[in-house]
Amino acid sequence: MAISDPRLDLLIYAHDGRGLGHASRGIAVGAAVRRLYPELKVLFLSGCRQTDALIGPIPLDWIKLPAYEKVVIRGGPQARVGKTNLKNSRLVKSRTRLIKAIVAEYRPRCVLVDHEAPGKRAELVPAIESNPDTSWILGLRGIIGGVEDVWSQEALYIFKKRYRALFWYGDESVLGRETLRAIENRYGVEPFIAGYVSRLKEMVFWSAPGVQADRPYAGTIAVSWNSPAAMSVLTSLRQVLSRMGEQYGIWRIFSNSGKEIFKDLSFCRFEELGPEYLYALLNSKTALVYGGYNSITDILSAKVPALVLLRDLADREQEDHLAKLAASGQAAMQVMPETNVSADRLQAFLENLLRTVWPQDSRLNLDGAENAAKKLVEYL
Repeated sequence: MAISDPRLDLLIYAHDGRGLGHASRGIAVGAAVRRLYPELKVLFLSGCRQTDALIGPIPLDWIKLPAYEKVVIRGGPQARVGKTNLKNSRLVKSRTRLIKAIVAEYRPRCVLVDHEAPGKRAELVPAIESNPDTSWILGLRGIIGGVEDVWSQEALYIFKKRYRALFWYGDESVLGRETLRAIENRYGVEPFIAGYVSRLKEMVFWSAPGVQADRPYAGTIAVSWNSPAAMSVLTSLRQVLSRMGEQYGIWRIFSNSGKEIFKDLSFCRFEELGPEYLYALLNSKTALVYGGYNSITDILSAKVPALVLLRDLADREQEDHLAKLAASGQAAMQVMPETNVSADRLQAFLENLLRTVWPQDSRLNLDGAENAAKKLVEYL
C-alpha cells in the first residue's frame, strides 16, 4: 500500500499589518483551495489576532505567531511593543526562527506570500533560503502605494533568487495598467492577473443556508481601529443614530471599542468584529466602513451602497484605489476622510445612501481567490 506523502501542499503566509487586508486575502485563497481541492493539505500562518474570527466556518487550520503592534503617527505606521512585551528586535528574531522551524517541519510544496517577498522585517528569508525545493509565490494587491518594503532592493533580490511567480489581486479593466507596469518593470516578470480577492464571496459557500436574507437591517458599521479619530467617528455616529431613531430599522455596529457609547440605543446592536459581520453586511441596506482592500471587496461582494472613511495615511493608496473604483462606476460609494467627519455630514451621507437602491451591481472581477487557487495547483 502506498504511503501518503507527509509534505504540506500549501502554506499561506500573511503578516499582520495596519489592517486586516493581508490576512483576509490569504484566508480567502485558502478557503478557495479547500473548496476546490479538499484533498490538499493547507495551512495558514500569521500573527494577525483576528485570524480566528476571519476564518469563521472555513475548514482552514492556522498557526498564530506573536503579533507585531503598530500605531499610525503623522500618516505613517510606527512600531510599538506588543502584547508579549518583547522588544521589537527580539520579536523579529523570535518570529524568524519560528517561521523557519514551521517550514522545516511541514516542508510545503508551495508557499503563497502576501505583499512583501522577504516577509515582514525579512522574517521569511532564512526559511526561503533553507527550502530551495519549495515553490514561493508572491501576491500583491491591486493598488500597492508607496510601500517601501514592496519596492526595496531586498525584496527584488529575494524574489529573483527564489520566487517562482507573482499574482496580482486587481482588475485591469478598472485599475488600468499603471500598477502592472510598475510591477513588471521592478520585478522583471509578467504577473498573473487573478482579480480581486473577496473573503466574503468564499465565506458564503462555507456558511449555513440562509446566510443572505432580505436586508432587514438599516446598516452595518465596521470600525476596526482603536484610535482617537476612530472614537470621534463613533461618537458622531451615536449622535446621528440618536437623531434618526428607529425609523430605518436595526443598526449592526462592529468594533472592539466604544460599546458604552451606544448602550442606551435599543435599535443598535454592538458587537466585536467576527464572522457575524459578513452576515450583517449581506443583510443591510447600507454600510459604513474604512477604505482598506478587505472592506472594499466586502461591500462590493455584498452589493451594498456604502460610506467609506479614509484614514490619514501618507502613502495615499486608499485614495488612489477608491478614486479609480468611483471613476469606473462600480458601486454607490461615498468617500469621506475620517478627520472631516461630523454628525451633520455623517447623517446626510447615511440618509442619502439609505435612499439608494440595492443590490448594487458591479462588473468588478471578484474571483481572485478562486483564480489564485487554480493557478497555485499548477505549481504543486
